[in-house]
Amino acid sequence: MILFLAALFALAAAAAIAVAIQYDSGYVLLAYGHTTVEMTLWVALALLALFLFVVWLLFSLLRRSARLSDKLGALRGQRRQQRERQRSHRGVIAYTQGNWLQAKRLLLSSASSDKPLINYLLAARACQRLGDERGALQALSQAKNCGTQASLAAALTQAELQLDNGQLEEALATLNRLGKSAERQPATLLLLARAYRGLGDWQALLALLPELNKRKLLQESARRELELEALRGQLLRLRHGGDAEPLLKWWQQLGRSSHLRSELLEDMVPALLSLGRSSEASKLVRAAIKQQWRDELVLLFAAINDDPARQLRVAESWLKEQPNNPQLLLALARICLRNELWGKAREYLESAHRIAPSATVCFELSRLLEHLGDAELAASMLREGLLLQGQQLPDLPMPHLSHQS
Repeated sequence: MILFLAALFALAAAAAIAVAIQYDSGYVLLAYGHTTVEMTLWVALALLALFLFVVWLLFSLLRRSARLSDKLGALRGQRRQQRERQRSHRGVIAYTQGNWLQAKRLLLSSASSDKPLINYLLAARACQRLGDERGALQALSQAKNCGTQASLAAALTQAELQLDNGQLEEALATLNRLGKSAERQPATLLLLARAYRGLGDWQALLALLPELNKRKLLQESARRELELEALRGQLLRLRHGGDAEPLLKWWQQLGRSSHLRSELLEDMVPALLSLGRSSEASKLVRAAIKQQWRDELVLLFAAINDDPARQLRVAESWLKEQPNNPQLLLALARICLRNELWGKAREYLESAHRIAPSATVCFELSRLLEHLGDAELAASMLREGLLLQGQQLPDLPMPHLSHQS
């Protein structure tokens, strides 16, 4: 219908133009210098229409050509990005497979892809694996230019690589240069914990642990082990200081409510003994046993050389509540030996052996029996102790004793 109306309109327009031409052809004169051009009005209009059509046609061709060029450019860009993404993917795969040199080459060659930051960070790690410190620094420097948060990611990666290389002070300096917005980031806190631990800065590590616990960045077991290591580090440093007073003051500041105090006691007692403070060590162990019975504390108490007679009275008082405890009987035997009560020590050792034979009890009893002159029974206890310790000799043929006449 539309085509029919358009054709009808065209015929009407042509008829109108034909009538107008017959009525008056018009006259157009163009003069430029000594040149003149004469034509009818209708011819001039026809030439003008043709000129405008040619201009429109050229403009359309140029526009289509530009669109085609844009499409071709976009297609080439897409193909280039696709190739770079493929190289980037191969680089990541090579990195996970441990092919560091190939990973470095692929990641850096595809760093102009849509995810250049990842490429540069992984390339830096690959360089670090290759021992190429300069290449790692260059990759990290390029990573800092990838966006607003890229510098933070690059700095954290640099600190991590420095920690892996054992450059503890450099890593701590890198982390300290970060802004306030980054100093409480989870990655920053974990890296700081690694740096403090490596440097033995136990006070800083203990100050950081509450924040790690608040953020739930460590499992409870890992946090406990880290705290215990830091406290042991402080204890060891105070022990090497050669003065017991700062060590005792530190122990008091630790407080009885500390959930790690009982575990630290096994380090605290040897430290006090090495500084000649056996009386304080004995008090600490007795107080700990009174608070909570632990067999290892009883043996620790027996190892303290402080007023053996008083030690024996205290340990024998524990027999009322622990009459058949083999560890207590062993501890009593050792205290009796320190008091030179040989018969009583033998009785305690034999009682411990009857209740729960162990290699330690057998060896202690064997040594005592040997010094008491019972070599045969001592040898029997020694053999039993070796068997309990898992040092049984294999059953092999042995030569028969020859009888000489």
